[in-house]
Amino acid sequence: MRPDPHSRNLRLHRLADTPATFFITKSLRPKKPVLDEAARAIIVSAFAFAVQEHRIYLRAFVVMPDHWHALFALREPWVLPKFMHALMSYVAGKTAALSKSHNTSWQGGYYDTRVKTARQFRFVTYYIEQNPVVKGLVEKPDEWVASSAKRKELVTEPWPWLLDEDKVQSGH
Repeated sequence: MRPDPHSRNLRLHRLADTPATFFITKSLRPKKPVLDEAARAIIVSAFAFAVQEHRIYLRAFVVMPDHWHALFALREPWVLPKFMHALMSYVAGKTAALSKSHNTSWQGGYYDTRVKTARQFRFVTYYIEQNPVVKGLVEKPDEWVASSAKRKELVTEPWPWLLDEDKVQSGH
């Protein structure tokens, strides 16, 4: 008996079956610069927990006054919707009073981009860590406390799998 080609094709392209690196952006709506140092520390602590509990591999992050960016890969058995729900349930709960007092809240979803190439990986890392500099909040990336540029102990090194250019260079 031949397997159903339709079922096989569905499994072939399932994202959960292959390692993936994601660039995520989560913003306040409406965007208001209300995430103070304490609120930013809550979000950083959520990333630290996710790394310590082996939920993610983390390469870069920044928490800005009105949004955050992160570049990470999920560890089994985590999938993106489940991870984001867990992370943001904690963050939203801890920042609810602040956001309510400023008449804002976390956006319902998030922006996600799957990072597929080593070049894209390097660009996104740079983009994330330069965000506070570009916005005029600091002169150098490592001056922004709520960032992987400052919090290097949270960064996963080396990255757990090779991206395209690395595979070509190492002969794989």
